Amino acid sequence: MASSVVFSTMSGAQDMSSVTSLPVILDDCGAVSCRDRRDLDSTAISALLSAAIAAENNAGGNGNGGGNGNTSSGGNGQGLALGNGVNDTQVVYLDFAQSSPTFPATIFGGVQANFVSHTYTAAERDAVQANLEAAYSGFNVSFTQDVPASGEFSTLNFECGNASGQCIDFGGGILFGRAQHIDIRNDIRDDSAFVDANLWEVLVQLDPSGNFFTAISGIPVVGGDVQAALSIAIVNQASNTGAHELGHNMGLRHHDSFGAPGTGIPSTGVPDPSAFFPTFDGPQNGDEGILHTMASGASVGSGFTDSTTRIRFFSERSVIKLAAGERGRLLAESDVSGGNKKLHLRNVVAPNTIEIGDNAEGSLDIREALIAGRIDVANEIDSYRFKAKAGQSLSAEFNGFDVPRGEAVIGALSLYFVEDDGSHTLVAQNFQNFEGFDAFLVDAPIERSGDYVMEVSAPDILLLGGGLFSLEANGFGTLRTGDYEVSIYIVDGKPGAGPSSVPGPTS
Repeated sequence: MASSVVFSTMSGAQDMSSVTSLPVILDDCGAVSCRDRRDLDSTAISALLSAAIAAENNAGGNGNGGGNGNTSSGGNGQGLALGNGVNDTQVVYLDFAQSSPTFPATIFGGVQANFVSHTYTAAERDAVQANLEAAYSGFNVSFTQDVPASGEFSTLNFECGNASGQCIDFGGGILFGRAQHIDIRNDIRDDSAFVDANLWEVLVQLDPSGNFFTAISGIPVVGGDVQAALSIAIVNQASNTGAHELGHNMGLRHHDSFGAPGTGIPSTGVPDPSAFFPTFDGPQNGDEGILHTMASGASVGSGFTDSTTRIRFFSERSVIKLAAGERGRLLAESDVSGGNKKLHLRNVVAPNTIEIGDNAEGSLDIREALIAGRIDVANEIDSYRFKAKAGQSLSAEFNGFDVPRGEAVIGALSLYFVEDDGSHTLVAQNFQNFEGFDAFLVDAPIERSGDYVMEVSAPDILLLGGGLFSLEANGFGTLRTGDYEVSIYIVDGKPGAGPSSVPGPTS
């Protein structure tokens, strides 16, 4: 048994051998908060909604990309729209420079101390870059350690960029990184994020034997070489966090880590089914999510060792969004909603990124419709009718408030089966996901072949810890109208070799 290492603080001695975990800060989405808001009271929610409306007014109502529901995307309404016409390679600059030789951290007993910053060796920098290139292979993304001489580029800074100046607080939480925002379809090409891997330096500097480091990281010290183990932890965590934060800046969310489509949420109880509104009652076998790049403690219950002991990879759900950012079909509501109009879920050509799991062999069969729409008046319902086959599972994601697409709106999704007599039978619905207010309908089972209708609406309710919150009664009725985008998709695995990359734009 390893001997105990005791660190003396102003508040007394701390036996580090008794510490096996530390709290983690999960809100890493920048301007878009990705925290669970159900614990907020009505006063706090009112302040949050007021701030969102004020920000929208200050920005002129342009949101984060802008959809107006009236822009035609092709001659027949189901054509090819290339997000803002930007299809150049997304260049990402990796900045490993440290602004200071030391950094502050709050450790045991609330004591703040300075620690020596980690200096990335050339081998470590190259390893992180190689891991990021592997994660994004098949997508039009390139990485460089040299500042690009011209053109727009995104930046990953490998040191703490938190506004407080600290990312490590043993009592308040560890922040491994933070993105600038969640940029659906990667409209903004010059954003930034930071990645901080200095926690491992803190642990080793507190306990040079490496025992404390191993207890938290899960990486053993072999042959007494603490620095070799430290390097593994830093490269792996910096690579995983870098791919994760860049993923946010390219439109990905934590729920994009969920396992193979059709398996639902994890069986571990994280997130709890009651975190969805209404309570999620679908499959709970999505345990592959722990392996995926966008995994977080909130979405799949990931911990420290999930970042340090292996390199993660993108899920099927992430692939859909990354592909849409390069060659997505953005449809107009007016072309595919109402009357006898039918929505067609079109094939998405994209690589299979799954290394381990249900779809690791063969290729991905992805069918998606991505629609820009608008709720013009309260109680309006936009309906999208399409065909689906028994045995499939269907998911849909609404973006309108947490990720505004113009004038902010808080929306809901309801899926119905169309009976022979024309009546509709509810299959699944979601008003609110486990992070934020934008609806996410996860893996609704398609039990009968035929016509289905996805209804998009803007109800007058939010779920809080203390009960329901009425937008109208609290003066936020304006959030019942506005612009949105909704993605409706079905994913299946299929045998045979698939595409190795997202194809470029057609001429």
